Amino acid sequence: MYCDSCGHQLNDNAQFCSACGKQLAPMPAARAVTPLYGRVNRHLKTLGILWIIYGVLRLFETFWFWAIGRTFLPDFIDQIVSHTDGFPSGFPLGRMVSHSLEFIGLWVAVFAVLELIVGWGLLDRRPWARILALVLGFLALLRFPFGTALGIYTIWVLLPSASEHEYDHLAASRGTFTSNPVPR
Repeated sequence: MYCDSCGHQLNDNAQFCSACGKQLAPMPAARAVTPLYGRVNRHLKTLGILWIIYGVLRLFETFWFWAIGRTFLPDFIDQIVSHTDGFPSGFPLGRMVSHSLEFIGLWVAVFAVLELIVGWGLLDRRPWARILALVLGFLALLRFPFGTALGIYTIWVLLPSASEHEYDHLAASRGTFTSNPVPR
């Protein structure tokens, strides 16, 4: 860097010229690229695939709730109830448990479908997928250990404000996937 008045070489952080004493105009600061920028681009594909895998696993969980709730468990409970004193004859405990497990299975199925949709949405960089992924990520924190890990990963990738801008940029340029997006 040189003084624009006398041409003397200056230190990079000088505020005045050491030869002529002229006050130097501050250098425009280069736009700093935050360390968060690029995080979404680097992790979006992995995150989408993990949500799809998690959704498929939750569909298996739904199957087990329905299979156990409809076949094995009601007969098992009815046998226990029929041989236990204190239960009135014909008490429908087996059916109540069966219907409860089916209801739980239904809710698990709803979330499994949402998780599959969010995985696809992230892979396809849909504008709505980031918000849905964050909502499901916060809810997944309660499902230890895999849901907790996926929730933390989702929040780490998608929650920071720099991630919001980067995801918006990626969603706007859905047709062309760039490995080095330009920050706004």
